[in-house]
Amino acid sequence: MWRVRVRRTNLPGQKDAMVYVPRVVLRGTLDVKGLAAWASRRSRGHFDPALLELAAAYLMGAARDALVAGYAVDVPLGRLTPSVTGTWNPDRGNPAARAQNQATASFAPGPLLREAFRQALFHEDGGLRQGPLLADVFDMESGTHNERLTPGGYVALRGRYLLMNGDLPERGVELLDDATGRVVCRFTADEIASRQNTRSRILLRLPEDLPAGAYRLAVTTQCTSNPRPLRLANRMEDHRVLTVVAP
Repeated sequence: MWRVRVRRTNLPGQKDAMVYVPRVVLRGTLDVKGLAAWASRRSRGHFDPALLELAAAYLMGAARDALVAGYAVDVPLGRLTPSVTGTWNPDRGNPAARAQNQATASFAPGPLLREAFRQALFHEDGGLRQGPLLADVFDMESGTHNERLTPGGYVALRGRYLLMNGDLPERGVELLDDATGRVVCRFTADEIASRQNTRSRILLRLPEDLPAGAYRLAVTTQCTSNPRPLRLANRMEDHRVLTVVAP
């Protein structure tokens, strides 16, 4: 399901009508390394993420070289076609004339993407709300960001509105099983407050018996920009999948 945020716009011929245009609210951005990790999880560890990342790097390099050489690149996700911007000036010895044209590429969705998008569902997002947000999950043992968790190790969470002020019992951090959403481990507000807890930082120590698998984090706080805590707590489930690798 895609979350969309709508905004009012005025289209030609619709001067008195209230017309709204949707914009997708992204869950984040995946680079090649992130895609390799995702593909490895989907294969249940059958494919090594480093090997997938290396193979993808070679394929991306080949696709780049092919486009530069003037080939279109056609893959199941879509077709990349070399194109030229601007209007043509035959005075090619003139730098200003050459500057009117830039190399670029156009993209057309392919059959795999078109079929997947036919199943898309849209849910209107209520807009920005005041509540906790995670910007970075740093696993201190492995030295990785937004990737891994190490049983028995420390994890530093950075973001906004992470202070465990207030007194509601639901405050805390939960470690969720990515596939089922089940709470695997819960860190109470008192546990968190006993360490380095500020509006922008939470420090956790993971259980030593945390099993291998894929997890996500959920944070519940009463924190706001005001020193006074909220009457009701806000809960946020982070979209990033964090992996515990079997020793």
